[in-house]
Amino acid sequence: MTLVITNCTNRKRKPVARARNISDLAPAPLTDLASAWGQRLNAADVRFPAASIYGGRAFQEASTAAGTLGARLLVVSAGLGLIDASDAVPPYACTVLVGAADSVVARVTGPYDIATWWKALRTASPFARPLADFMAADDDGPILAALSDAYIAMIAEELLALPATVLARLRIFTRTPLPRIALALRPYVMPYDDRLDGPDSVVRGTRSDFAGRALRHFVNLRTAGSLATDVAAVETALAGWRLPTKHDRVRHDDAALLELIRGHWASVGGSSSRLLRLFRDDLGIACEQSRFAALARQVRGEQP
Repeated sequence: MTLVITNCTNRKRKPVARARNISDLAPAPLTDLASAWGQRLNAADVRFPAASIYGGRAFQEASTAAGTLGARLLVVSAGLGLIDASDAVPPYACTVLVGAADSVVARVTGPYDIATWWKALRTASPFARPLADFMAADDDGPILAALSDAYIAMIAEELLALPATVLARLRIFTRTPLPRIALALRPYVMPYDDRLDGPDSVVRGTRSDFAGRALRHFVNLRTAGSLATDVAAVETALAGWRLPTKHDRVRHDDAALLELIRGHWASVGGSSSRLLRLFRDDLGIACEQSRFAALARQVRGEQP
């Protein structure tokens, strides 16, 4: 069976249940924080299929790709561990992104790194499962991983622990620069670049959903060959595509951006990814992705 692996982004809030939020926990050393977080997750009495609590284009693209292939969809979650998208889990708020209100980094006292958090989470979370558990002995389908840089860093050790014959089936879709990816994983990164957002692309979007869009494009190529064949197929498909035009965009402080987000919120149906694209392409406004996401979450929380 084919496996599609993606990371959780842009969570949907379930109004019928209070989300578990790591920011409610007292600061603590990493392993203690993971233990306390695991206890809180375990105590949650209301749960939903994981796929129903995630939103955003990146996740939807991966979900669509999995459906097209009849694949199993796995989610790399900074708050739950590695889970199946069909697993029943509680709504939660926990990320490894620096600066976010629900960031693990803000709650850890003492040493911290993403890989160590992942190891502690795998032990503490009642929902986490090792990647190897999803690998059936008779499987020979591809493993398609659409992941951002932080999530590649979290699961890299598990990927590298796979037998060589299984690792050969891996294809990674990401915008992460190769030097930031473990050396042994770099050969499996499909050669997508900024042309995916150029004028010839049929899957333009934002940086946050780049990996999911690249995955969907790859699935539509209908290639299923060796690593070299798949790399060549992507290179051929992008060969005639142009890079996006560079724009000089206007910068605003947070207060001004909040007012602009509120003013355009309804016009994009509350979609932060569509709003960011509107800001950058139509309004010529500059805003770094994580900063915009934090401001958009604030505005989303203001909505009735």
